Amino acid sequence: MYNDSGNLLPIKKQTMEILDSRLVELVKNHLEISISTDISDFENVDCTIYNESTADGYDVYVITNDPRNVSVCEEVYYYDHDLADQFHEQMRYGDRTFYVDGDIYNDCYFEDKLIELFVENVEDIIENEELDITLEEINYLKEEYELENEEANSTEVV
Repeated sequence: MYNDSGNLLPIKKQTMEILDSRLVELVKNHLEISISTDISDFENVDCTIYNESTADGYDVYVITNDPRNVSVCEEVYYYDHDLADQFHEQMRYGDRTFYVDGDIYNDCYFEDKLIELFVENVEDIIENEELDITLEEINYLKEEYELENEEANSTEVV
């Protein structure tokens, strides 16, 4: 393509951008976790995250494996700023299915935590052949996170 002066226009490199929702989907699939905001899943998951009100009107937050038997000392939080980190801890303890109240999920940075986990696991996600990830996405992620093929950068002499 040429401009009005007859000079060749530079070719624009087509760039791809992966939406945060796709990153979340990939990391959830890679870590084999499922998160529901559907109240019907309240008791049918490994971990339930929701809020309650105290008798005098304060909001508290509950992260429990047994919503019928909540330990106030260990599973109830006054502040919501650590809930996403506690969610991550529950994953480290082996929980794979979660009910998270929709408002808590949106307001307490759960998606940001999942994107953080994506970044921590990006190399494994790219190499995971069981994930539904396109070659275009793999190449974009390699470029975005400055990942190279190990064989190409190896200086080892055999």
